[in-house]
Amino acid sequence: MANILLRSPFFLTITTGSHLSAKLELTIDGTLRYTIIKNATSNRTVFEIATLAKDYYIPSYGGSTGATFDTVAISATWYAYNAVDAGGSQLATATVTHTGFYAYSEFREGVNQEIDSDDAELTNTGNTSKVYLPDNTAGFVYAMDSGTATRYAVSTTATSVNASTITYAIERVCSAKYTPIKMRFINKFGMPQDFYFFLKSAESISTKSETFKKNIFNYSTSNYDVKSHQTQTFNKNGKKRLTLNTDYLIEGYNLVIEDIMLSEYVWIISGNIVRPVTVVTSSLTKKTSLNDKLIQYTLEVEEANDIINNIV
Repeated sequence: MANILLRSPFFLTITTGSHLSAKLELTIDGTLRYTIIKNATSNRTVFEIATLAKDYYIPSYGGSTGATFDTVAISATWYAYNAVDAGGSQLATATVTHTGFYAYSEFREGVNQEIDSDDAELTNTGNTSKVYLPDNTAGFVYAMDSGTATRYAVSTTATSVNASTITYAIERVCSAKYTPIKMRFINKFGMPQDFYFFLKSAESISTKSETFKKNIFNYSTSNYDVKSHQTQTFNKNGKKRLTLNTDYLIEGYNLVIEDIMLSEYVWIISGNIVRPVTVVTSSLTKKTSLNDKLIQYTLEVEEANDIINNIV
């Protein structure tokens, strides 16, 4: 069994004997979802399963303490046949099971990457093992412990936390002038992760609508009301956008900012209010201590819903 990455391809390859075709039965979260038949090429059949399983991922922001995250249970049973189109006699069969994390690998890492016991640090800190938190604020980190992704609580006063084989250093940030904005995102390992924006933030609103020109002439009086709208607005709605500024960061956190920009599930959490957002900043120049001295970033996010409720 492997912990596979659903946002990157994962290939199941069948090379049994001299088979001419193969059938795959893909069960996701206990339900048979796909039955796929493919003919072999040079006695080799390849199925890609991560893309299919990804459709059944249900995102979880982890609750107020980040205590939960969602995965996908995958069971793949394959059958090899000595004729095309799953015909003739069955030559072999086997079942493999995987857990799908909403994670990704990078191109340079190659195919069929997994999350295993060697990937102990599941909270992305840019390989620095340092986490930034406001003063007197609790938090959490994730680490792989004996093959299981495990959450470790960070108390309101902790300056470090031992998580499996990793010791995370907790850097407390005092922000007397601005109220920190907490962002939660599903990181590259498929884990919920909190990131705080400690400097100035600003909220803006943009609207969109359609219009048509209506006839306001009253034939019974041969007149019209000058207070009537000749140009009528309809389907008007809007979205809120936040401009967020990080504190001054260490260089390794370039990778965390990159992870936020690549995340498909992001939330802003204020008090007990959770606001799903989309990161609209699509390009950013990475800063270094050599070139820029101080490293600080501005990101724009937009609420992932219209202001006026139009769910039908």
